[in-house]
Amino acid sequence: MATEYESKDIQVLDYPENIQRRPGMYVGGTGLDALHHLVYELIDNAVDEALAGACKNISVAIHPDGSLTVSDDGRGIPTGIHPEKGRSTLELVFTELHSGGKFKEGSYSTSGGLHGVGIKATNALSEWLEVRVRRDGVIYFQRHENGLPVTPVQILDPKSQMPIAEVGQKGEAAAIKAHADKTLGTGTQITFKPSSRFLDTTDFDFDAMARRLQVIAFLLPGVTVEFTDQRRKKTRQKLFRYDGGLVEYVKWLNEARRPIHRAPLEVSGEQDGVAVEAVLQWHTSVDDSEIVSFVNTIPTPDGGKHVAGFKSGVTKAINQFAAEKKLARDKGEDAIRGSDTLAGLTAVLKLSMHDPHFTSQTKTQLASDHVQGIVHSIVYEGLLEELRKKVSLGKTIVQQAQAAAQARVAASKARSLVIRRSVLDATDSGLPGKLADVSKGTPTEQTVLYIVEGDSAGGSCKMARDRRYHAILPLRGKPLNVEGVKLTRLLSNSEIKAIVAAVGSGVGADFHVEDMRYGGVALLTDADVDGDHIRTLLYTLFWRYMRPLVEAGKLYVAVAPLYLLRKGKQARYAYSDRERDAILEKWGSDGVIIQRYKGLGEMNPEQLRETVFQVGEDGPFTDSLRRVTVEDVHHANQLISTLMGKSARQRRTWLLERWSQEEAAENGNGEEEEEVAEDVD
Repeated sequence: MATEYESKDIQVLDYPENIQRRPGMYVGGTGLDALHHLVYELIDNAVDEALAGACKNISVAIHPDGSLTVSDDGRGIPTGIHPEKGRSTLELVFTELHSGGKFKEGSYSTSGGLHGVGIKATNALSEWLEVRVRRDGVIYFQRHENGLPVTPVQILDPKSQMPIAEVGQKGEAAAIKAHADKTLGTGTQITFKPSSRFLDTTDFDFDAMARRLQVIAFLLPGVTVEFTDQRRKKTRQKLFRYDGGLVEYVKWLNEARRPIHRAPLEVSGEQDGVAVEAVLQWHTSVDDSEIVSFVNTIPTPDGGKHVAGFKSGVTKAINQFAAEKKLARDKGEDAIRGSDTLAGLTAVLKLSMHDPHFTSQTKTQLASDHVQGIVHSIVYEGLLEELRKKVSLGKTIVQQAQAAAQARVAASKARSLVIRRSVLDATDSGLPGKLADVSKGTPTEQTVLYIVEGDSAGGSCKMARDRRYHAILPLRGKPLNVEGVKLTRLLSNSEIKAIVAAVGSGVGADFHVEDMRYGGVALLTDADVDGDHIRTLLYTLFWRYMRPLVEAGKLYVAVAPLYLLRKGKQARYAYSDRERDAILEKWGSDGVIIQRYKGLGEMNPEQLRETVFQVGEDGPFTDSLRRVTVEDVHHANQLISTLMGKSARQRRTWLLERWSQEEAAENGNGEEEEEVAEDVD
């Protein structure tokens, strides 16, 4: 350990190095979610312009070279010389941390970009970025590379696109006057190419981004959102516009469900500068509730104070209505609880406020304490008023909540009975006999349970693991597909029972993530079709019956290498064909011995120890573990229902649609893909 610790040891990181050194602090990581976050920061700025009533069109385009452009017809980023900094404002907003137009009262009534960081993070993590602003009848242009400007802010002639002056330069006003085009309009266009130096992936996911842009169109009635992908032979295009707003959003979410009332219920109000909009529609699938929340159009998938206030407001309104209509039952274990009132509910909650506080820069959870009481009050009063107006609907909702309460109690008793009687393949401790547990004394948060395909691979993994951190649970055959399966049947399956017992935190409504026996669960399967199928079956189990574990970021996929390459004394593992080819290109193919691992059972314990079960500074949570995340809950539900459900027709239709889209895109055949979603009522 170093013995000296002096002032010279204190390091000050300036922009852009502070972001480049620790991208996770600013964009939540270095993977696909982080890459998309760079785009969403730009899109959110365009959305803020739309919220201010200054923008009617937003477009996003992925180019063949992997760069991406976000354009809007808003007011355009200010470009003049900043009175305090003496530099162009356009340059400041891309390079000066905590600079932006969202701090001052009056510039924007509501906004998600409050830290003055987002657009700087996009710039810092890009190979290059170019911005064009249409104002004053001309175009203002600047190029950045690796987060820093390489040109001054130039003024371009709108027709020739050639520089005519620089911002702050003598003669600027005269040049603008001579070349201005009054028909040009206003707006901002930003193009950037993400840097592979700082990000693990730079390949945008068209489908995931399209889903996000569709949601934005729902949240901005009357605004057209266009998305194109030019990376393939045939351009893919989607066009979204929904004039019905949140009502149309809820109807779209419930397309595959059977609502118990045709028209969604709308609740809204404003208090202390916080505007609340909520749309609710109950359906018959009581095991499938969905609450989608936003703050100033920023998705908050992890919820927060506004969602807590919404849930308590709904519960109180339904209980109050039941009491008024003498529908309430005596208090007991089957009395209506919060989870019962939310059973079969699809809702969209949107907050508009000036100064929201999020738990992190990625803005996934709202932390503003005062919001909870406001949302509770508005939702309670508004929903109760709606139920009083629609008495028959109110009674139906109460009856469904009561049925959910009864089902909850019955399921809890059934779970307890099945687990209590579950002695098959179990030790005296109640844990599966085939489980190789971690050694005592290791903190729970530093341990991982590996669910491994097959007894053969399980045996090798048990020899390769570090007993302090790694627990091994081998599976015998494929686990049960739990989609649409009743809980009693699920718990009668020996493999499922073993997983539930090993994780140790319950199942279904009784699952409590804080009771987990491990800090994470990792799925380890062969890199073949059977392995993919087993992993998908396990995804379904965890999403349907242990979802809090996934939402808490505690589900992982353990990644094993596909190849071992040897040349002389050199040895390298490759995790993909591309990585294998890169090693061959570097080494040359002469004298290289390539071993292809067809399954985990072909790897000896030493090789597994060097790869899958490596231990780093943070214990077992190394690059060999990749966290399973869900960007779009509704899409995840739809996908699991389609691919794992009972309807072979739906599955076949989905597969054929995907196949035809991929074939058309790759071959350049067929019509251009375009989706126009428009409500003209």
